[in-house]
Amino acid sequence: MNIELCKYKGGAKSAFTFTFDDGCYRESSDEVIENYKRVYEETGVKIKATVGITVGFMHEWIIKFWQEAVDNGYFEIGSHSVGHDIAFLEEVPFERRDEDAKKSQEKLREMFPGEKVETYILAGGTYDENGLIPLDKYYIGVRGNKDGINYPGEINWLDVKCFTAMLKRTTKEYTDYIDEVIKTGGWGMQMNHWITHKSEDTFHSQNADTFYEECTYIGERAKAGEIWIGSFSDVAKYLRKYEKSTLVMNESDGIYTAKIEGDGAKIDTPLTILVKTDKKIALIGKDGAKTEIAPQNGKIYLEIVDFVEFKELN
Repeated sequence: MNIELCKYKGGAKSAFTFTFDDGCYRESSDEVIENYKRVYEETGVKIKATVGITVGFMHEWIIKFWQEAVDNGYFEIGSHSVGHDIAFLEEVPFERRDEDAKKSQEKLREMFPGEKVETYILAGGTYDENGLIPLDKYYIGVRGNKDGINYPGEINWLDVKCFTAMLKRTTKEYTDYIDEVIKTGGWGMQMNHWITHKSEDTFHSQNADTFYEECTYIGERAKAGEIWIGSFSDVAKYLRKYEKSTLVMNESDGIYTAKIEGDGAKIDTPLTILVKTDKKIALIGKDGAKTEIAPQNGKIYLEIVDFVEFKELN
């Protein structure tokens, strides 16, 4: 029996995140959610994206709309600055950068109770490495434009491949991008402003038809176990925990204990472990209850936050 940590949730080969900027495009946002619903009905895969919201663009009606989208599991909230006018450059006073990072998070948490707002999507993408430093105090990850994704620290983001969605791209360009993410075992992150049915070229917009076709394709790939569709913070937290953790295995009287140790153990998100076996296992709960799990193609996947215990059955 061989046991190992999986690089991505559920043992997927790769990961993918949809991100949307600004948060003030109601008609476009309806298009996004309708496509997600259709993909869920057709593939059984539920897509959860991250919307970076500019605090100053919000009004009561759009806040209510996004709260419903969050409650239904289609989106999580990230920050996109207070007023869309901040550059995270070292030359910009530290106090101004720190104030935007902190205030935008606080305001969004007030607007959307229960949302942690753990990621920051840069407005305009103007930044340098030292300029990002204050964001480290409040966020687990920062999405830029030029290099796609950044974290002001030592994290290796495991081959992140970013892609800016534009109206004139074809369905094949989107599916080729997804295929490349899967092939390289990386993390794909798509950057959108809005979805439109208009034929003219609109800045950072994607045609609704290609968006539906792309979502259907990625849903099929997710169903096949090739790609994990996660929100920005979901994937960021998983990778941080994965990179900073060690899986320690112990066996006593036929009971195996898998435990997460290291700095990553402090991050409260589950990792996936792969148990290679042809036998059933009995997963032992904290209350002593046992749940039998049968392998599929010699594999069993388990979720682990801190530790799990199980017994191999004859």
